[in-house]
Amino acid sequence: MLPKNPEPWMEMKKNACLPTAIAFKEGLKKYDIWSEVIIYSWYDSKSQSLKGHAITAYMYPKGKNQLWTYDHWGSFRVRAYKDDPVDIAQKATNARNENRYITSANFLN
Repeated sequence: MLPKNPEPWMEMKKNACLPTAIAFKEGLKKYDIWSEVIIYSWYDSKSQSLKGHAITAYMYPKGKNQLWTYDHWGSFRVRAYKDDPVDIAQKATNARNENRYITSANFLN
């Protein structure tokens, strides 16, 4: 069973992706599970503007080489190097069937 957000009420709030990702990361930290918050951008051709989103990347179950990403849509398994935020973000959007080309991504420090 995959981990759940300790603050599920956040998930449906408008523009709450960053605090939701942070709360999920903090919840995983209690169980010593590796995780990072990733903030990424893409160009939305419909609105002709840059858009952004935040997700949590995490390795689960502990001790296994399985990378997952989490946001309000839930957890999705991705195949990417855990030290490459751009690739993780791109694979996460692909797993969610979102037609986005990631222009930048960084780990939240």
